Amino acid sequence: MKGKKTIFFLLLLTAGIKLGGQNTYKAIIKDKSNSELIVGAVAQLKGTTNGVSSDKKGEISLNNIPDSSQVIIISMVGYLPFNDTVLFPLNEQRTILLEPESKEMDEVIVEGTRSNKSIDDIPTRTEVLNEEIDEASTMDPSKVAHLLTHSTGIQVQQTSATSNMANVRIQGLDGRYTQILKDGFPNYGGFSGSLSIMQIPPLDLKQVEYIKGSASTLYGAGAISGLINLVSKEADKEEILLHLNASHVGAFDVNAFLSRKINKVGFTLLAQRNTHRYFDADKDGFTDLPQLTKYNFNPKLFFYFNSRNKLILGGTFTNELREGGDTHLLDRKPTDSLHFYKERNNINRITTQLKFESKLSDRNTFSVRNSFNIYRRSLGITPSFISGQYNFAGNQLSSFSEIAFSNKTKENVFITGLNFYSDDFKEQKLQSNVLRNEEYQTVGWFANYTFNLVKKVAIESGIRADYVMDKQTYVLPRLSALFKWTKKLTTRIGGGMGYRNASIFNQEAELLGYKNIMPIDKKTTTAEQSYGGNADIGFKTPLGAHCFLNINQMFFYTYLDHPLILVDTNGTSGIYHFVNANGYTQSYGGETFFKFGFYDFVLFVGYTYTHASNIFNGKETELQLTPMHSLKGDLLYALPKKWRIGLDYEYKSGQILSNGYRTRDYWTYGAVVEYTWKHFTFFVNVENFTNFRQTNYESLKSVPYNTPQFTQVWAPLDGIVVNGGFKIRL
Repeated sequence: MKGKKTIFFLLLLTAGIKLGGQNTYKAIIKDKSNSELIVGAVAQLKGTTNGVSSDKKGEISLNNIPDSSQVIIISMVGYLPFNDTVLFPLNEQRTILLEPESKEMDEVIVEGTRSNKSIDDIPTRTEVLNEEIDEASTMDPSKVAHLLTHSTGIQVQQTSATSNMANVRIQGLDGRYTQILKDGFPNYGGFSGSLSIMQIPPLDLKQVEYIKGSASTLYGAGAISGLINLVSKEADKEEILLHLNASHVGAFDVNAFLSRKINKVGFTLLAQRNTHRYFDADKDGFTDLPQLTKYNFNPKLFFYFNSRNKLILGGTFTNELREGGDTHLLDRKPTDSLHFYKERNNINRITTQLKFESKLSDRNTFSVRNSFNIYRRSLGITPSFISGQYNFAGNQLSSFSEIAFSNKTKENVFITGLNFYSDDFKEQKLQSNVLRNEEYQTVGWFANYTFNLVKKVAIESGIRADYVMDKQTYVLPRLSALFKWTKKLTTRIGGGMGYRNASIFNQEAELLGYKNIMPIDKKTTTAEQSYGGNADIGFKTPLGAHCFLNINQMFFYTYLDHPLILVDTNGTSGIYHFVNANGYTQSYGGETFFKFGFYDFVLFVGYTYTHASNIFNGKETELQLTPMHSLKGDLLYALPKKWRIGLDYEYKSGQILSNGYRTRDYWTYGAVVEYTWKHFTFFVNVENFTNFRQTNYESLKSVPYNTPQFTQVWAPLDGIVVNGGFKIRL
């Protein structure tokens, strides 16, 4: 009995010693860069599940830690993990300074605003896509159109029911008011504007930048509703990518991207061949997707002479044949009175790019940029059997040259420069008695200054003066402000002015194939001018080590004075002119952005309210093909280098058509699955898997020729689309 008591006593003594060896780790967690308290940081005893989060005071109290040397792992979204090695017992409170993560996560550098500052520090409201590029190229590697739909307030509007042409609409305004840049070069307007987003591939892009609202101050004419800057990859890492894609509706894409740097010389190369058989989803005898053959070749050279001087030389070579219309004719059968409608686009583009940048000192930089764009397009359309085929063709030669100087300190950036932009279209004499040649030459001066007014208020001011030769001068001021109330809560407010030169190259003329469209009368027609502004409030915060929340509410307003409209000169002559409307167009509304991350899941929701209308001759009419309510979002699961699974959806409310009919509202849904094994990534993507189609509710045939030529597209035409393939990365 004595022995049993002795053993029991020893057990109690051992337990008491063990309990006595349980310690508490106390610490206060701060941001290393500004000493602000960090709420939600996680401290975990290494090798165990014992962990706790920092409270509102940034304090951590972690219990049940044994004696001896232990490692406490402290982590937080947006910060580098910190390992604190401590010898217990410990009686003091620790102060831990977490270091913000690298620029790749925390500092997305925006190029489109010219200040080249972090997106968190730019007063101009800018949205950036980068991680979404790879996902969008999986869905459609042949064109950038699908990628652009990932942003709230952006609508890709199909403009032809048979050839699948489309443009980008921002905040409800027509696509001609959106300026598209490639690496800051404005080469996608005029005659090429209606096909621009159908020809730019996404595979060599590293990020996409959106500036919504009047932005002509930055790069000149055209950015009335907004600006999209497509930024290419540089030769900063070795990459070999082969991408093969095919769909059940007839697409087959072969894409290759190569990036390499050898000593002080680097190069990138994108080569593509995209083909598509015509596809008739509703079996009405007309194409819902055109027959297509496209080749694209984008080489670029980088010369890194030293740490201060860099030269970039690049080019784009594109050839495309796009045919849509009556499938009877696409099967190479003869034309007759029942089978005559066909649209044929033959396109060739050659673009050069040169950019030289020299850092004169740690603060001062001098840059020179130049590009030439040669665009040839022939359009043949057969609206009726009696009239036969009408052909419109021409060559567009445009150039952009700029010299700029910038001075950059830690907080302030000043940039000024001169540029010269020319756009010269020469129509090929075919069937028209009047040549619709257009020529604009613009000399511009600009200045942009970004500075901190006080510690938590930053200002970005800009001004541009453009002289359009033989016409007039446009002075365009711009002002934006950023208020950093806290590290998590910010407000941006800004506004500016814009303009667009009068041109026949608008959607209305495209529908007619430019038949009977008269040239712009520069004596009576003036440029379209605008002003607008937006304001937003944003809140983002980590929720522990594995979650984050990002919410943004933005409001916008754009006023467009005397926009161009197409009118029949005498009412019944069938001869059309573009004239300035007696009135204005306005668009106002709001965008709500919500993003929530939880471990490997990310949920995105974006809602847009748009009220867009024309007020002509004192009467207000709703802008056509502009949904008042739209909702888009996705749920993504991503396990790095293993799985990526995404579900997306989009809702559009009813839209007004030219005949006064309001369409029904509708939902579309999609899904994508990717699996990565070593150097291989296999993917399957399903678009519109509920098979919602416009032709389920109406025929595409319209008056006066009983063809789809003048049908307005308000919903998908192709229905469900399944594509799949694989990528090889080396």
